[in-house]
Amino acid sequence: MTAIFEEIRRLEAARKKGWISASEYAVAKGRLLETVEDATVLPPFQAAPQRRAVSSSAPGPWGLMLIGLLGAGALTFIAGQVIGDLSIAFTLVASVFAAIVIAAFRRLEG
Repeated sequence: MTAIFEEIRRLEAARKKGWISASEYAVAKGRLLETVEDATVLPPFQAAPQRRAVSSSAPGPWGLMLIGLLGAGALTFIAGQVIGDLSIAFTLVASVFAAIVIAAFRRLEG
């Protein structure tokens, strides 16, 4: 295909310089383009979304729940030490974790 384009460029340059006439240019260009086979046009390729591989080091659902519960417990203890009231600290941490869970479910929906 590149060779054909180069030949067309040479023919065009010869026509501009006056070495060949416009009709000779059209005939020669037509002969060149007839040598190219018709191409089949395929629809645009759309790749299937890649699945994320689950690594063996990632915690499963029970491991994530355990990590969340341990994190909530640690934050409740720390907030209880800072605030001075364990029940207020538990309410605060439970509200924050509930907001995180709701945001995660909304993200999964769409």
